[in-house]
Amino acid sequence: MIAGATFGPPSGRLRPLRFVRRSSIPLGAACVVANGIRETLRELLGEACEVVLGEPAAIDAEAWSVLIRDALLFLTRGRQTDIVLVLPKRDARRLVLRAFGERSPRDGPELPDAACSVLEAHALERIAARCAAAFDPLCSERRGASQPVAASDVPVCVAYFDVRVHAPIELTLGIGIVRDLPDPGPAGSLPAGVLDAVALELRAVFAEGTIDTAAFVRIRPGDIVKLNTKVGAPAFLNVAGHRVATGAAGVIASRSAFCVSVPGALNR
Repeated sequence: MIAGATFGPPSGRLRPLRFVRRSSIPLGAACVVANGIRETLRELLGEACEVVLGEPAAIDAEAWSVLIRDALLFLTRGRQTDIVLVLPKRDARRLVLRAFGERSPRDGPELPDAACSVLEAHALERIAARCAAAFDPLCSERRGASQPVAASDVPVCVAYFDVRVHAPIELTLGIGIVRDLPDPGPAGSLPAGVLDAVALELRAVFAEGTIDTAAFVRIRPGDIVKLNTKVGAPAFLNVAGHRVATGAAGVIASRSAFCVSVPGALNR
């Protein structure tokens, strides 16, 4: 589990440090989704859109129930995970009126709170379906079109982020992720030749021992220091301070040598 440090509610003058589970949603994938939604809204509304991305967060069932309260929900199923588009009803009303070309001087409190008509509901479904095309970085492969779902039928999401639209209208689109994304593993590997010019400290340790400070400061040339390593014991090969191999210590042509066993080869 990946956890991140955050600060809890203040207790007196101190906000205690605590660790919370982090979302597995890559921030880069969330950015691609936000950009796709921005472009979709720009095409639908005919104006440039300004959006702000909220950082993906891991959530529990209680938090999810709060997020979907009084909201319209649209489910898009995918191969890697399913996505729930969360559209607060107040914002849904603002969006559909703007899509129909109806504007309020402030695009806010002046808008009516009445439920959407059948025509408006269908328009919202089409808008949600268009936005669902932006979910590919998370779904990997969408399976079917976006479908409206009731709050009682929507699956609980494990992660969430929002896309806050500031212009030409103000509204928030929530993105709920039903299943954690699999670990993508390393982004890639470099060929060995790329590291040819990188210098590493290589040290072969033939014997080890300990000595107290008083004895250490009295050491003089010719003194004998007792080691703990037994005769014939394996030696160690360290690279940049990390042990990478164990081998046999010995002498070749009057020079100390270290033989390292590597699968499929024997290097000296």
